[in-house]
Amino acid sequence: MAKDKRSGGGRGKEYVSEHKGFTTVSQIELSKDVMKKLERDLKRGTFRVLTPYTLAQAYNIKISTAKKALREAARRGLLVLYSGGRTPIYVKPE
Repeated sequence: MAKDKRSGGGRGKEYVSEHKGFTTVSQIELSKDVMKKLERDLKRGTFRVLTPYTLAQAYNIKISTAKKALREAARRGLLVLYSGGRTPIYVKPE
């Protein structure tokens, strides 16, 4: 049987799953490297339109991490939310 334990104690969420003696841990945490890459690429003009999927594919990260990165970039003023429907679309401010 699989057991899911949730443990707090940090900014990111940590999920521990135990199944047949194997333990996997995944953290949903935004790293500084992802934000540095995003800032650099935005200054270079690499992206015209960004969605969580395009960012996840470009940086080889999870979509949940890409969503956090895009929200953080919008909070810093690097991006503007163009459409906030089911799939958020971000563009560079003019």
